[in-house]
Amino acid sequence: MSTIDEAIARVKGVVGVAVKHLETGRGIGIRADETFFTASTLKVPLLVELYRQVDAGRIDLSRRVEFTKDLLVSGSGVLRYLGEGLRPTLQDLAMLMTIVSDNVATDVLYELVGRERLNESMLELGLTKTRIPMSTRELLFSIVGLDPNNPQHTFEEALRRRDEGHVDLEGDAYSEERSDVSAPAEMSRLLEMVYLGEVLSESSTEAALHILKSQKLNTVIPYYLPEGTVVAHKTGGVPGVRCDVGIVYGPTGPYTVALMAKGIEDRTDLDPSLAKVSRAVYDEFESG
Repeated sequence: MSTIDEAIARVKGVVGVAVKHLETGRGIGIRADETFFTASTLKVPLLVELYRQVDAGRIDLSRRVEFTKDLLVSGSGVLRYLGEGLRPTLQDLAMLMTIVSDNVATDVLYELVGRERLNESMLELGLTKTRIPMSTRELLFSIVGLDPNNPQHTFEEALRRRDEGHVDLEGDAYSEERSDVSAPAEMSRLLEMVYLGEVLSESSTEAALHILKSQKLNTVIPYYLPEGTVVAHKTGGVPGVRCDVGIVYGPTGPYTVALMAKGIEDRTDLDPSLAKVSRAVYDEFESG
């Protein structure tokens, strides 16, 4: 059994891994083509589509959006704690969506780029298993058994249920046919296309990678890597699901890595366990 397999065996759930060294082309795949829930790693395809539309002249990142209470979304981020009237730019929202996984910022951008267009773009890029039909609000409401289209199902009720630990495993959020999903191989491929400049202009490629490198949630891919290792990545997690996808700039050259886990039965030491998978991948490449 390899060191990577041994690290995966310690994770109490189903783990998929897809890795590709971007200079040698060497790859590693374990359940790489299986479907996994994206959780907040959906924000990587969304970030890419945002910049694709910037390149097409359809979106101006300097445009400002006024923050109002009707935009509130539970879960991660900072905007929901701030007062009304704030007017961040779309560039600000892209940064917040990624580096602190802000769900308010995410849903503003999700509506802006368009649900249908986002999913059409993934198909155009050959990512046939990557489907993002749910906004974060829809996803988080479904997890706690609420309908985001029902006016009686409020933001406050969603918060209350979340705080009480309510999880509806029969809802759309946990259906691989109706939820936000991808495969480790496709997340790895999308990041490869970004790095190689295959999907975005040079300026947009640089901007997107800068945002991903500014990540503040660093408990998985980078956690056990040598101090100073640059990682451009995005985490994600909901009950039973944990993911981190990114690009590691290692000594022998950059490589993409997508770690996606589902069916998590015990979150004790979950992030450190996945971080050890990341370190095992790093050591595999650095050992030659």
